[in-house]
Amino acid sequence: MRILHVGKYAFPHRGGIETFVRDLAVEQVRSGHEVTVLCHGSAQGGRSGGEVRDGVRTVLARTVATVGFAPLSPSFPRLLHSLVRQGGFDVVHLHLPNPAVLFHRLVPRALPLVVHWHADADTAPGLAPRILYPAYSRFERDCLVRADRIVATSPPYLDSSPALAGFRPKCAVIPLGIDPARYPEPAEIEKPRRPLVVGVGRFTFYKGFELLVHAAKLVSAADFVIAGDGPKYAAALRERDRLGLEDRVLLPGEVPDHELHRLLRHASLLCLPSTNRAEAFGMVLLEGMRYGLPLLTTSIPGSGTDWVNLDGVTGRTAPPAAPEALAEIMREMLGSPEALAAMGIASRRRFDERFAIRFAARELEELYGEVVSRC
Repeated sequence: MRILHVGKYAFPHRGGIETFVRDLAVEQVRSGHEVTVLCHGSAQGGRSGGEVRDGVRTVLARTVATVGFAPLSPSFPRLLHSLVRQGGFDVVHLHLPNPAVLFHRLVPRALPLVVHWHADADTAPGLAPRILYPAYSRFERDCLVRADRIVATSPPYLDSSPALAGFRPKCAVIPLGIDPARYPEPAEIEKPRRPLVVGVGRFTFYKGFELLVHAAKLVSAADFVIAGDGPKYAAALRERDRLGLEDRVLLPGEVPDHELHRLLRHASLLCLPSTNRAEAFGMVLLEGMRYGLPLLTTSIPGSGTDWVNLDGVTGRTAPPAAPEALAEIMREMLGSPEALAAMGIASRRRFDERFAIRFAARELEELYGEVVSRC
């Protein structure tokens, strides 16, 4: 089968959608499919062009600016039009939210279109998203009408998404996944003497890492590493210093994959303290589960994080935006080594049974076959 994925950005850009699309595309190539990914070049570099890596052809449209988290690329519609007219694809797989939704009508009606609903687009704060979303939403709804099938990433997110409410008969739930081969496991792991709590992600409005810094003040028996960068990084760093936590809370910025893997191997637990439903799934949770880490997440109505992390089984959940409660549950987890170890075992088992990328690839292959047979 010839598959065209249409994404927002691509690896090495860091993000949950980018990680998933990369691993899915590689897994699909391993299964014998021919896969192309069309997306925007990184907003930082604005690069354009194309490359083939791990058998996946990636076509990049040059980004000239970003507005309200959206990359702008005058060449994107031209590249999409050229690909769908000349590429001989069997299916187009569009990953949203994505400004590419504006050009979905360039996909011929006879060509099956699968829409992957990673998150609602109206969760971002700021003036630009509030102004732009009403116009964007008209294209978004038109795209959902056009789509042959819609893929949601978890039952809670599907149930809570206003945009998907009128399209339930078209929807299927296929959880995200990652490629375990990218996460090497050493023969032996020597844990630090003191418990180590790790947080990973982009320092943005919904991640809540500043709350994790506050919780760290109340959990004096543990050390903390919060890896990542973004617009809220400087504020978190200032708060860390104001609280006098320089010796126990490390904020190293964005780290390369090998350093991230080292952190996860040495961690006692992974904490994702998100505050907003913009945290639709929590891809980093899968990375922690791959290394058998107990998870500590926040209970956000409508988010998929509570579905990924089963409270009392693979980890614990805490109320959002409540650093005292987060710290209390963290102390309970770290103070019960046997329960913590059992959660870690359950976490790895749940990953192996549900979130390895082969499961998503297999279910999507079946869905592709269904829509292709109808068109």
